[in-house]
Amino acid sequence: MKPIVFIGRGLSEYMGMFNLNPEEMEDKLILDCAAGVSSFRSEMKRKGFDVVAVDPLYSKTADEIEEISCKHLERYLESHKRFFGDGFADYRRIVHEMFIRDYREDPDGYVAGELPALPFDDGEFDLVLSSNLLFLYEDRLSYMFHVESIREMLRVGGEVRIFPVNNVHKRRRSRYLSGVLDEFRLYNTEIQRASYRSETGCGEVMIIK
Repeated sequence: MKPIVFIGRGLSEYMGMFNLNPEEMEDKLILDCAAGVSSFRSEMKRKGFDVVAVDPLYSKTADEIEEISCKHLERYLESHKRFFGDGFADYRRIVHEMFIRDYREDPDGYVAGELPALPFDDGEFDLVLSSNLLFLYEDRLSYMFHVESIREMLRVGGEVRIFPVNNVHKRRRSRYLSGVLDEFRLYNTEIQRASYRSETGCGEVMIIK
């Protein structure tokens, strides 16, 4: 089983992964769920948007997170260097640096918590985003964990978007997907082609509201 790796994504990637546009996010409170070391919250804050990030990682200090995530990042870049140029590595490091800086300077925007029991009130957020956890790690996370996690995100947010719907091997949709779609059939649920495709080919986002 492949380990869960802390690799941050940036704002431009989020916009593509979740098919977002700035107009639909105005005046909304957004939750980045299982945000890890992504810079989405930092970059959105500078643009005037209201974003909270939640992850169990945030129970650690900035120094502890930096030490862990730097090791993950450098291993990841080394293993992928044959596929991408120096620009890719530079971008990943910039995203990581933006996250660490914001985590140090504005820790109140980062909440320690994890699925499937988030430390937020019912309906606290307008939009919940979750990337590179559910479906991706189906061999590590059970079907019921997926169902309970999605139900929890719907509890705290009016709309949930999950990227990707592929398993960690990136060769097919998750085996949990059809069951999850049936579990939430009473919601307005759809699978959209994302405008972003990850370096491993993932390119679909689930939207539930």
